[in-house]
Amino acid sequence: MSPSPAIRRLLTSPLDSFERLEIVVAMFKAPAHTSSVAELAKQCELSVDLTQRTVDDLTRVGFMEGAGGLTRLTVSSEDLAAIGELVAVYDDDRIVVVRTLSEISMDKIRGMAARTFADAFNLRKKRESDDG
Repeated sequence: MSPSPAIRRLLTSPLDSFERLEIVVAMFKAPAHTSSVAELAKQCELSVDLTQRTVDDLTRVGFMEGAGGLTRLTVSSEDLAAIGELVAVYDDDRIVVVRTLSEISMDKIRGMAARTFADAFNLRKKRESDDG
């Protein structure tokens, strides 16, 4: 089974880490999509510090908001539907989601390596023309 384009979009960004994925899955399943950082940390088996940093990151990208010691998932209805689809696939076959996230991460790394390699040639050409 291959994840849908909506799931791939979420895993490309903003759910581009295992911590973000786990936290959003837990938030989706929480009553009213709301939980405390301590409860999220416990459910996801992450440290409270890492959970707080990840929640802060997700808040910056507009996926969550916090008030009164609670954090709430705040996404568009389109993203909420995509998260629901992602959670269903994740619950059914976690390996599919983890493999897709890993593939996306490797593609990003390959892209960065290719850009760095190309930039090295551009710098060399620039230096050679400056020396000449």
